[in-house]
Amino acid sequence: MAEDSMRAEPTFELLGDVWTIANQRGTTLDLSRATRTQSVQVCECDGLKLIIPDKIVSLSIVSCSNVEVDMHSSISGLELTDCHGVKIRVKSSLPSAAIDKCQQVGFWITSANAEYIMFTSCKSGDMNVNVNRNTSGNVDEDDWVERPIPEQFESRFNAKLQLDTKPSMLY
Repeated sequence: MAEDSMRAEPTFELLGDVWTIANQRGTTLDLSRATRTQSVQVCECDGLKLIIPDKIVSLSIVSCSNVEVDMHSSISGLELTDCHGVKIRVKSSLPSAAIDKCQQVGFWITSANAEYIMFTSCKSGDMNVNVNRNTSGNVDEDDWVERPIPEQFESRFNAKLQLDTKPSMLY
């Protein structure tokens, strides 16, 4: 009970061009008012479901657990920091995803998005990306393939004394 009384008040507000969402617990928030010139920052939330139906500039999620995001697209990308149990579903495009100190992260993207998205991860584990090979748009024909995002790498020196790094043979 003492822990509940020490929690900060839930926040859901637009400050300039940034939607700020903080300290939300077990709720669903609809960001239908977000525009392509605005960013979204989410911090210290647990059990949050976030719906972003239109394109936004960027999405940042920090110190959250059990968060689900259904989003249309992002212009610059997504950052996840110090999170656990995050699911990101992207309807159209996400150019990049930076994952730092996170566990149990899942992405669901289109096959068109898979051709150019870049994942960058650091000190993270149990990360997977699911790609829908269905290009018809008919949800009855969805064909998902799941791939792990490597968390272990092998590095060797080449003849020029530069390090060549690739995912571990475990992947």
